[in-house]
Amino acid sequence: MKQLIETQNQPAKRSPLAMKCTVNRAALKPNSGTSVYVAVDLTPSAAAVAGRVRSISLAIDSSGSMDGEKIEQAKAAALGLIKQLRPDDQLAIVSFSDAVTIQLPMTRVGNSREVAAAVKALSVGGLTAMYDGLDAAFRQAREASKVPGAVHRVILLTDGNPTVGRTDGKDFVTLAQGIREGGITITAIGIGTDYNDSLLQKIAESGGGLWHHIKDGQGDLPQIFQAQAEQMAGTIVAHPELKVSIMPGSELADAYSVKPVLNRLPRPKFDGQAFTVPLRDLIAGEEQTLVFRIGVPARPAGKAALLRFSLVEVAQSVEVTFTDDPRLWNAETNPYPRTLLSSAEATVLMQRAVQTKEASALQKAETIMRTLATDAGAATALRANATLNEVVTTMRDAQATVARSGLQLSESAKKEFLQATTVIGKKKPKR
Repeated sequence: MKQLIETQNQPAKRSPLAMKCTVNRAALKPNSGTSVYVAVDLTPSAAAVAGRVRSISLAIDSSGSMDGEKIEQAKAAALGLIKQLRPDDQLAIVSFSDAVTIQLPMTRVGNSREVAAAVKALSVGGLTAMYDGLDAAFRQAREASKVPGAVHRVILLTDGNPTVGRTDGKDFVTLAQGIREGGITITAIGIGTDYNDSLLQKIAESGGGLWHHIKDGQGDLPQIFQAQAEQMAGTIVAHPELKVSIMPGSELADAYSVKPVLNRLPRPKFDGQAFTVPLRDLIAGEEQTLVFRIGVPARPAGKAALLRFSLVEVAQSVEVTFTDDPRLWNAETNPYPRTLLSSAEATVLMQRAVQTKEASALQKAETIMRTLATDAGAATALRANATLNEVVTTMRDAQATVARSGLQLSESAKKEFLQATTVIGKKKPKR
């Protein structure tokens, strides 16, 4: 078993990862329950990547609605992807309409003629057996999972809703979770205005990846495929899990992924000793940020170990002091984690309001934002932290959009809003 390195907020000397944990309060009032906020910033090394075999399984919607420009975009993107891959990399292509067709079983990209011919043979017609298409792509990816050290990805591309076979979103989430547990990441891409953005978001989040929205008439797809290949080449650790051990009697009350994806995390699994938080793949130079709210029980005066985070070969502990001195427990050591969680919470509430037209979610978001606007600690943290700036800017942009349009956004505007508020700190494809 590899020895864990206690990082003390410094880059680990024997690990390709730096971990920084920030707690908002280092001193707490004794014999009184309270909440503590903790931010975890993860920075993989930009120079710790060795060449790894990439295995990509494309699941391409070939229903009738994909006819014309959409399927031609898909073909062009797939052909461009082939040029990005090395001869030892692997590619499979699955198309789905009324039924599933294995256009190309998992094949080494070195067989370039066979691969290109499979792309060019894509044709359209019929309905949308999306579940079966995603499942077939998973099975192809699983065939390549025997390659030691390979990085695996399923890329789902669709312009519509599932209409054949299983159509319940819960079934898709279960499938996506199974794909993720099988060591494979899912990227979900929607084209146009008719696809189910909520479903694609859930598939991508459950599958450990990103979702992308492409407007009609825009040629972003090749750039997205290219970015996928580049990310896979830069993968340092695939499917990492953050272990979170907490003080007995404490509660992991809330958790958000903030960067590069902003969403509320489902409750992590608990094995009796630690919570397990699945993370996105650790990619060279791509920062990840998470933030937690911890319910702390009443305790007598004295020092206590509140939390311990461990990931890969890095670990870090967070201590707090229960003190009778009100000058200490009244002081917030660093408002960054609390401000970060509040900003993330408000943004996610606005996402929900726009997606479901739930007015109460918007009201809750507005209450949080009014509080932040007069919070001196939040203003101080904002001046000192770049990640917080990105999240707050996203929140304010979302607030401005909702103020202009209420919850009556067009389908296209809604999808653009959700994309803009979900992906943080990532470069947008060039127009």
